[in-house]
This record gives sequence, structure tokens and C-alpha cells, in this order.
Amino acid sequence: MDLRKLFVVAGACLFVGAGAMAQTDAGTPAQPGAAPGAPAKPSKKKKKNGTKKSSKKSRKKKSSTPASGQMPALEPQGAPDDGEPPQLTHQLVAAGIRGKPLTIAAHAIDANGVFGPILSVRKQGLGAGDYVPIKMVPSKIVPGDYSVDVSSALTNVDALEYYIEAWDIAGNGPARAGSPDQPIVVTLEEEKKVAATPALPTTVTIKPKGAPPAITHAALTQALKGKPVEINARLVGDTGVQGAAVMFRHAGEREYKLLPMGNIGADDYTATIPAAMTTSDLEYYVEAFDQYGNGPARSGAPNVPYALRVMDPSPAAVAVPAPVSSGSRKRTLDDDEGSQTIIGLGIDGGAPGGGGLTLLVRPLWWLRLNGGLAYNVVGFGFRGGITLAPADWAVTPTLNLDAGRYLSGDMNKFVTVSDPSERALLSKTTYTFATAQLGLEFGSQRRFSFYLRGGITYVYSRLSGADITAIAASHNGDPNNTFTVGDAKISAIAPCASLGFNIFVY
Repeated sequence: MDLRKLFVVAGACLFVGAGAMAQTDAGTPAQPGAAPGAPAKPSKKKKKNGTKKSSKKSRKKKSSTPASGQMPALEPQGAPDDGEPPQLTHQLVAAGIRGKPLTIAAHAIDANGVFGPILSVRKQGLGAGDYVPIKMVPSKIVPGDYSVDVSSALTNVDALEYYIEAWDIAGNGPARAGSPDQPIVVTLEEEKKVAATPALPTTVTIKPKGAPPAITHAALTQALKGKPVEINARLVGDTGVQGAAVMFRHAGEREYKLLPMGNIGADDYTATIPAAMTTSDLEYYVEAFDQYGNGPARSGAPNVPYALRVMDPSPAAVAVPAPVSSGSRKRTLDDDEGSQTIIGLGIDGGAPGGGGLTLLVRPLWWLRLNGGLAYNVVGFGFRGGITLAPADWAVTPTLNLDAGRYLSGDMNKFVTVSDPSERALLSKTTYTFATAQLGLEFGSQRRFSFYLRGGITYVYSRLSGADITAIAASHNGDPNNTFTVGDAKISAIAPCASLGFNIFVY
């Protein structure tokens, strides 16, 4: 019986000891170099003093920037946005050698991951819009380290100005070293040549003869207006690659602009034309030298460049359409193809204004002018007006203002009159009119549309006093009672309606 109690007490001691051990391991912090998820190394009693010292050092380092080459533990994927830009550190480059590549490096870290950094460089004294953006390449050895070589084509000046920007994957930023208004200045000096001592023999180094790199590039033909354009190429050379660049210009311009290409790994190079430059069609070609200056090798050429058509963004190309507000402009089908149609024909008919054939001209996308012939069975005339279409929808509301005059008309077609004087008066039916109508147009504002309109019309006519006097005299039984009547003015306002269609042909 005593032996059983002894076993029970020994088992309880083992469980208590195991629980205490688990608590001790859970409270021990992970070592700095441990991989995520790896268990922490248990501490040893002999290094109590050393543990205290290291804990004090770690407390001091919490407020300082992480040392170069140490990547902080990132939050798990899907972690909430911390709202802070990346930590960007950069050792300023104050001087360089003119005509030689200039290496610029930076260190950027963020719990949510880093986007960039982007180096923007320009010749000293140029404007804010002359910065050339170059994407910095991440180090394959040290996490968080980025660098880029500024091409020798850009360093052949007295001084450069640059700044660096970086964002995190959540879009926070930018964190900057320098700024567009206060950039970092790099002074470029001539390479100092060390004169050989006359007493010593001169050492002559003969550089091996090389060949320019081979360029493989899939030419781009289309781009979206206001969007950056990324141009990629594969450059392979036995004697290295140097001075890789995209030469581009707007169609019709004479001079090309130089955009350096950065290496993104192995033999792949890339450059991005800024969104500010994609306002109209572009022309470009790719060129590169080897490290001894042999070349250039080219894909495309200055006199036969690649043509890059810049197009307006099409809603059909958007994967997830954005919600359309009531004030946004809706495009009709095939609108982009006919966006330049400005001349067309219109045919309409209605009451009491009659019908007409008009020429349409659109000086602005929301304004149309019309003018042409009018006919109302009684006679012919002319008319003109304007149409306001404040939207470009499949069903578009319009405001139409017209005015015109009927020059000849014969009301005897509709009225039977035996008196010659009255028939003479009715055979000269002329009047002036003006209409104001609201309507709806169905179809494309750039090709074909059918419309219905309704509103009011104002009619004004003048009757000849001589004709009225003749009619009055014919009805006067007393030949001795003579009188003279002046011209009579007649006006009226009445409702009106019309329907018709427009065809734009040019």
C-alpha cells in the first residue's frame, strides 16, 4: 500500500515539473536569427550575466533603425495595414566620375512588404518634369537592399540631382530620401589620370575587342493614354552590357529622349515610360553597348522606330467595372471608333412646322449646328438652329432651338375661295417661325440616332395692306365709299412636335 502511494507522489512530481518546463520555454524570446515558427533556444543558467547584457542591448535597438542586412520579421500574409510607409535609409552619394556609371543604393523595409524603391534623376538645373524614373533592383543576397546603376549617358554632365521614393504594398508612402523640390546633388568630376613616373616603364593595358550585345525585344504597338508603359528586352553579350536605354519621342517630334533600362535579373532589362509622356502616339527603339563601348546594338532604329499608338482607356477593358454615378458620362457602343465624326445629315417631319433636310456640324461633342431646307406642303423655305446634347448615352435628352422662314405658299390648295382678291391674298402665304423643343435621341451620338421632340412654336406673318384693301373694296357695295387699309401683322403661339433621324458620315 505504501508502495502505491510512493508511485502516485512520483507521478504528480513529474507532471508538475513538465508544466513548469513548458511555461519556461513559452516565455523565452526567440533568437534574432531564428526562422519564423522555429522554437526558441532554451537559456542556460551559466549565461545569466550575458543574457542581461543582451537584453539591455535589444532594448536600446528597439528605438533605432534596423541594421543593414537584417530583415525584420514580417507580419503574416493578410495582416492589417499598419498605416505607416516603409523605413527608407540611404547613404548620400555626393560625387561621381563624369561619363561613368553611378551606383546608388538604398535600404527599405516594411511589415507589409515594399513596393519600389524608385530613383528619380535629372541634370542639375532642369525643371520638375524632367526627372527620369528608374526602378531600383533588389539585392539577391541581402534582404531589403536595393541598388541601380545610373547610365553613363546621364552622367556626362557637371552635376546630377536625384531623390528616392518607396511605398509599402498597402499603398502607404512615399518614404523619401531627398524630394523633387530639394533633391540630393551629385557633383560629377573628370576622372583623375595618374601620371606615370618617368623612371618606371609605362604599363599599357590592351582591352580585349568585344561585340555589342544581342537584343531580343517584342515590340509594343498599343498603350493607354495617361498610363505608364513598361518596355522589356533581353540583352545577351559576351563582353557585358552597358548603356542599355529606350530612346523615345512623340510622333512628329525630331529629337529622342533617353530612358535608361535597369537590370531585373539575369539578362532581362526594363524601363518604364512615365504616364505624363503617354498623351499622344509615341515612337521608340532600344539600344545597348558592351562594357568596352562597342555598339550600339539596336532593336528598331532612329529612322525606322517602333510605332506605339496611345489610345483612350476603354470601359470594356476594365475587369471589374466601377459603379457609375448619375453625373458620370456613359459611352455608347462603338463610340471610340467614331469619336471624330463632326459632319452629318438630318431628316425630320412634324406639325405644324413641316419637314426638312438639314446639314449637321458638330464643333463640340455636346453641341450641333444645323441648317437647310424646309417644306410644309403649302410651300418651301429655309431654317437653321442648334441642338444641345449634354451627354453621350444610348438614350440622350436634348434641347433644340430652330428658326426659319417660308418664302412662298399657296393656301388655295386647302381653302375654296371664289373672290379673286381673296385668292390673291391666300396665294402669297409667307411667315417666319421659331421653335423650342425638348426631346430624346436613341442610338449613337457619333453615328446614327432617331429622335422624338415636343415643345412650342411661335409664328409671325404680315399681310399686305393693298391686298386687304382690295378685298374690302370687293365687298363694299357703295363705290363712293373708299378707304385704305395698312399692313396687318398676325402672330400666334402653338404646340408643336416632330420626329426624325441623324446620320453622321464624316
